[in-house]
Amino acid sequence: MDLTEQQLKEIFAHAEEGYPDEVCGIVIGKAGDSTTHAVRRCANLANQYHQEDPIRFPRNARTAYVMDPKDLLRIQREADSKGLDFTVIYHSHTDHEAYFSQTDRELALFNGEPLWPQARYMVVSVKNNKLSNFKVFIWDSLMKDFREEPASVLKEY
Repeated sequence: MDLTEQQLKEIFAHAEEGYPDEVCGIVIGKAGDSTTHAVRRCANLANQYHQEDPIRFPRNARTAYVMDPKDLLRIQREADSKGLDFTVIYHSHTDHEAYFSQTDRELALFNGEPLWPQARYMVVSVKNNKLSNFKVFIWDSLMKDFREEPASVLKEY
C-alpha cells in the first residue's frame, strides 16, 4: 500500500473525529503512485437507516457503516474524470480491534466477487477516541477471499 504519511494521518484523523461512530471513505489514485492519491470522506448513513427501519438495519453507526450513495457516486465520478481508481476503501471500528468482519466482507462483494478487486480495504481501530491500530486487506483471487496484507508492505506510521 503506497499511502503517504499525510494521507494516513487524514484517514486516522477522520476516524478519531467520528468517534464513537464508525467512519468511512475512499482513497482515489493510481496504484504505485502516492502523488495521485486523494482521501475522500463519505458520510456514514447507518444511524439514519437504523432510525428509518430498525428491523432491516439493526445496527447503528456505533457498530456499522453505510456509505452515502451520493458520496460514493460523487467520488466515482471524480475518479473517472481524472482516470483514477479506488485504491483504498477504509472504515473504522470503534472500541474494537481492526479486523475484516463477515459484514465487511459482504459489503465488499457482489455475487461472490469484489466490487473493486484492485482496492485495498483498510480497517482503523479507534479506542477511547484515539487511534489504536489499523490493518489492510486485499482480495486473493486464488483463495476467493480477503487476506491481511503483510506488514512489510505497509509504510511505517
